[in-house]
Amino acid sequence: MRRVLMTLGWLLTLLIVAVLTLGGLLLLDSEPVVEQDLAITSAEQAWAKKWLANNPPRRKRPGELVTLTLTERQTTLVANELLKHVGQGRVRVQLHDQRAEVTLSLALPWDPSGSFVNVLFDLVSNGAMPKVDNARLAGLPIPDVLVQTLADRTLAAVESTQALQQLLLHRDHLEVRYYWRPDLLERIGSGFIANAELPLLLHYQRELSQLLAPLRRGRAVTLAELLAHLLTTAAEQPLGTDPVAENRAVILVLAAYVNGHPIRDPADTTVKRLPYAHPVLLRGRQDLGQHFMTSAALLTQGGDTLSGLVGWYKELSDANGGSGFSFADMAANRAGIRLAQRATLTPLTASEMQQRARSGLVDDDFMPTLDGLPEGMDQQTFSTSFGAQNNADYQRMIALIDRRINAARLFQVTPK
Repeated sequence: MRRVLMTLGWLLTLLIVAVLTLGGLLLLDSEPVVEQDLAITSAEQAWAKKWLANNPPRRKRPGELVTLTLTERQTTLVANELLKHVGQGRVRVQLHDQRAEVTLSLALPWDPSGSFVNVLFDLVSNGAMPKVDNARLAGLPIPDVLVQTLADRTLAAVESTQALQQLLLHRDHLEVRYYWRPDLLERIGSGFIANAELPLLLHYQRELSQLLAPLRRGRAVTLAELLAHLLTTAAEQPLGTDPVAENRAVILVLAAYVNGHPIRDPADTTVKRLPYAHPVLLRGRQDLGQHFMTSAALLTQGGDTLSGLVGWYKELSDANGGSGFSFADMAANRAGIRLAQRATLTPLTASEMQQRARSGLVDDDFMPTLDGLPEGMDQQTFSTSFGAQNNADYQRMIALIDRRINAARLFQVTPK
């Protein structure tokens, strides 16, 4: 269940950050639309945690039809429990016949003035799968074209798995019917990949699987050795191959793997046993590898602004009740962005990175040292010591991180 929560949490985070990016951080409210529900009892909170712990059903056979039914109250309880794993916010779901109204208020952890992102949209029955309608951000309409594009892409990714059969909206409950597959999340994630990119990603996924197959179950591997192997494989491709496309595929495959969701062919309906997961370490830590590769992958899809905002949001959310703000995590975020920039900027920089990887890689080649980088700060400690992004002390820490990144071998600029 931890993997499911992680995936859902990051999907929600990406949605929120994408909305903020599109809105230019201008469409914020001073008050949440969804007020705190003081009527939620401790028994209801315990029920929501237990429900999430028991779903997806581990005892189901692959291919078995599963039906989940939730009342309006239960849907809201489960949605709010999921949101706790992402940040500070509240969700309200109101069910009607053939329609559901969804309202989300998310507090911005980096804004001491207490601003909120308020998102409202409707789910309307439309055959087996509902459609998104009437989406609004902070009271302003989101363009229909944007809403429909995001909705179509999401639904296409889900439908490509051939698992979800129906999502039915009733006045007093919602009903979800799907075929249980152990690799359902991987198939949904793979469905977001453009059809033209998928064969190349599957190629590098097979390369990665072959590399890891001989290893003992659960044995840790380093991100450095995985990067070196796949970039070397990219360097050995036939003359005329686009090195930028090869490097982008390497980055996306590694980002999926370190987060526990290898790339799958969504058109392949056969049920296959998931490969054993191996912890991927960077500076001896699994979380740093996840930060590094996630930021690198986001840059290949949405640019460094999106990658940076995701890293910033994740760290401030941690400070506001999670594991605490970490400049070490920020260093991994920024180094991952730099790797993706150099690996996909031009065919020349892409080829240079491939050639440098052929001699092998160690952490120092692409990840700054963590000496003197504070970690585990709660919100009060962070605010007292560093304030906000424009604080001079915060900027000095970021400058220190960037100097260390600039000195890494993989990011050295070749003299002209």
